[in-house]
Amino acid sequence: MKSKFGIKQQQCSYWICRLLLGAMFIYAAILKIGSPLDFADSIATYQILPFSVINLMALGLPFFELACGLLVLTGFFFRIGVLGILAMLVVFIAALAAALLRGLSINCGCFGTHSWLDSNPWVALFRDACLLILSLILYRYDLMEVKAKMIIISKIDSSRGVSRLDGSGAT
Repeated sequence: MKSKFGIKQQQCSYWICRLLLGAMFIYAAILKIGSPLDFADSIATYQILPFSVINLMALGLPFFELACGLLVLTGFFFRIGVLGILAMLVVFIAALAAALLRGLSINCGCFGTHSWLDSNPWVALFRDACLLILSLILYRYDLMEVKAKMIIISKIDSSRGVSRLDGSGAT
């Protein structure tokens, strides 16, 4: 059985991780929204997408990142936000790995074109892998919290003789 301190520490760690993940995606999105042309240039250096899609991606992706970051940060539709971040991270990791394997000289573009956070693509790949793991942990923790709450609710309802199907009390 976990102590109250252990549970509080776990909840605090969960909130800090949510804050970091959400804030990081919001920050990255704001930088890209401010300079879509630079972001389009970064996307083009990967040599993966056709030119007709690059501008759409440069204009749309930052707003998707912003929305997902806000969902994770606020907790409203948290799982949708974290699933969006997970999907983006998988794509980012695949694109970075493909560019590195092909020997392309790229700037990640994640935090703008001249950011020290993107100076080394191998560091960016490692960072994205760590963020992917963090996102998976947050998603799993949230699912476990929901499951624990449902167990508590069902125990309370069963002790009162309430059926969750129709609320009539007949079991």
